[in-house]
Amino acid sequence: MASPLVRTIVAADIDPNRAKALARTLSLRKVRPLRLDLSDEAALVTAARGSSLIVNAAHPKFNLSVMEAALEADADYLDLAGGGKDQLALHGKWRRAGRSALLGMGEDPGLSNVFARHAADALDEVTAVRIRDGETALSDVYPFVLLFSPEVFIEETLAPAIVFEGGRWKKLPPFSGREDFPFPPPIGTVPVYHVSHEEVETLPRFLSKRPRYVDFKLALLPDTVRWLRWLKRARWNRPELREAILSSVPPPAAIAGRITGHAVILVEVTGRRDGATAIHTVWTLLDHARAGRHGATATSWLTGTAAAVGALLLLDHEVPRGVSVPEQLEPSSVFARLQGRDVEVREQANRIRRLS
Repeated sequence: MASPLVRTIVAADIDPNRAKALARTLSLRKVRPLRLDLSDEAALVTAARGSSLIVNAAHPKFNLSVMEAALEADADYLDLAGGGKDQLALHGKWRRAGRSALLGMGEDPGLSNVFARHAADALDEVTAVRIRDGETALSDVYPFVLLFSPEVFIEETLAPAIVFEGGRWKKLPPFSGREDFPFPPPIGTVPVYHVSHEEVETLPRFLSKRPRYVDFKLALLPDTVRWLRWLKRARWNRPELREAILSSVPPPAAIAGRITGHAVILVEVTGRRDGATAIHTVWTLLDHARAGRHGATATSWLTGTAAAVGALLLLDHEVPRGVSVPEQLEPSSVFARLQGRDVEVREQANRIRRLS
């Protein structure tokens, strides 16, 4: 980060070479690499001491231990995914300690939650929130690419999907709810499927205008669905198969500049405004080639930029004490900090009909 709020960044990774490579890529003297195994709780607490903010970009299975280490070190906390009930239950503990934790502040969750809040604020009443993650990435180098953690991607697409409907959360089979969704150009129509995602868990709880329906659908091309179904039949969690699969897929950092296409996150909020049915849509999309100039894919740039904005809000003390989720942030503060960072937020408000 070039912000004057940041004096030193410790880039910690279990692989010291990755941490050193990140420090070299950033070309900032304020970045210091560190080898750190998050399963070593004592080392984690030691590493956290002296920090003002801990940004956790690791697998969500480490969220609770990293949160505890941050609190013990008297630091604020941010992660990019997770936000489960166990983390949310720590709100009182964090508020009493006078520290702030912001959960799931990436692209989605993260920007998607903020978009939902922004659209909901424009309506008098919210009926439904529909989140659509679109993707058209192609590579001439790799036959198969995944745009974020392959492990997390496989786990969340093979797990039962969750929707919020009629005041309760419902589980659906994986690959259910297929929809050919018309994303804005240049993406166009892409098949999307229900996926279990953090927004479905938190938006019904934390939007002040509580929706009656919330879902999240992820773009999955036919070849990807066939591959995932094969993994499910093959019981991919077997250690030998899991290791073989994860080693065969290029890490997301390796595909920057080697893919074409676009990434988009779109949130459609339906409700009422001035006595009429209304749909307020908010989205951002980014070209993978354009993101390649930053040494990133569009997906990683949107995710990392949202996390950087969240970090700046924490450092500026604009996040309440306790544990928060992105829909509790003030959207205008997020949008203001996104300006000039190659993330363009667009919106469209449609009025459908006058209600009797």
